Amino acid sequence: MTLEPETPCRRCKQNAAIYTSRKEPFCKECFVRFLRGKQRKQMADYKVCYDPATSSPQIPPRILLALSLSESSLSLFEMLVSLLHEQRKMHRGNSGFELFVVHVDQSEVYPYPTGVDPKSVLEGIRQTYNDTCTTVCTPLGDFFADARSLRHFQHDVSDIADYSFIEDLTLDGTVTVSDVLCNIRDRTSKLDILQTMREFLVLKAAKELQCTTIVWGDTMSRLAEKTLSLTAKGRGSVIPYVLSDGFRNGIYNLYPLREVLRAEAEEYVRMMNISQYVTKPSIKPPNVLRMMTIDDLLENYFADIEKGFPSIVSTVVRTAAKLTDQVAYASDNCAICGLPCDDTSPERWLQDITVNQSAPSHDANNEQDTVEPSKDEEKSIICYGCLVATKGVTFPWISTMRYSKKETLDEYELH
Repeated sequence: MTLEPETPCRRCKQNAAIYTSRKEPFCKECFVRFLRGKQRKQMADYKVCYDPATSSPQIPPRILLALSLSESSLSLFEMLVSLLHEQRKMHRGNSGFELFVVHVDQSEVYPYPTGVDPKSVLEGIRQTYNDTCTTVCTPLGDFFADARSLRHFQHDVSDIADYSFIEDLTLDGTVTVSDVLCNIRDRTSKLDILQTMREFLVLKAAKELQCTTIVWGDTMSRLAEKTLSLTAKGRGSVIPYVLSDGFRNGIYNLYPLREVLRAEAEEYVRMMNISQYVTKPSIKPPNVLRMMTIDDLLENYFADIEKGFPSIVSTVVRTAAKLTDQVAYASDNCAICGLPCDDTSPERWLQDITVNQSAPSHDANNEQDTVEPSKDEEKSIICYGCLVATKGVTFPWISTMRYSKKETLDEYELH
């Protein structure tokens, strides 16, 4: 909230306050220092280190920033650049980390506004900050550069999904992201699969660039949205694994803005005069409430909450951080989203709670069952969230199985 110039800053008590956050008036200098302090608190380990034997600086680790060109990721980018400048100034050109910036271009699926090209925006960032970072633009279509990725999106569409992944790898380069998304019915599932693809490409880029850490620009508001969104999508068990700082797939994942509200990040971008880099796909949520996705609803909810009750947003994030991680050491991973799964297959759980046969007669109960149960064939595990997201999906390049109406009725007929 913007204030009148007469209001003094509560921190320095000298300059006029121009913005109020969490009921506290700030001047520009104090507000910038306030947000940078929260970011640097989360990244306290990334400082210039010296070899105790030779007193020479150690090789800095490589950090990958997932830049979506939103206000939150751009604010984190500017904070990291300012930290690098300060470290180099104080340590004779040495820094505590090497910064790589990766942007996933999704214009293939969701076009950007007219005249806006994310590659041009990224090129402008590269020319302005070429001494502090290396920028990379990855097309979303690279997800299917390896045809084995198609295995993530094939299963038969029976009542209880039976996943059988394709073995034909001759479709390399002929399947696009649009082909996949156009066969998914609801917007929630589409954006869910799209998020999976983006995270996969960011992880792939981090491994190719030999980065040891991925920093995400998710604010406290976004983390609160993800907490409730994962719960609603059937992925509540992975909340502490996904939203906490820690190792995933061999790379450390960090959320430096976990104590910064979305509105604060947006104001930071405006104050630092980098709003010209904000680039968002033209995805407008529908006005009809029932047509909105889970993420749309939660974004609107927390946008209203954080204005008057920011402590509620903080409570959601801190509660999620206290949850016990039950899946970090799970032996199986979901074949679609890659997240750890419990030892019990969600598919098997659905089969167990579904009544497929009539109750046995009295004579049948007395008979000795001499038939040994057939062993389950080895199948890839699909988590419950992805099972729901891809339920009923069919693709034109895959021959899927669907039970006929008669076969379905015969299965549930009592004899």
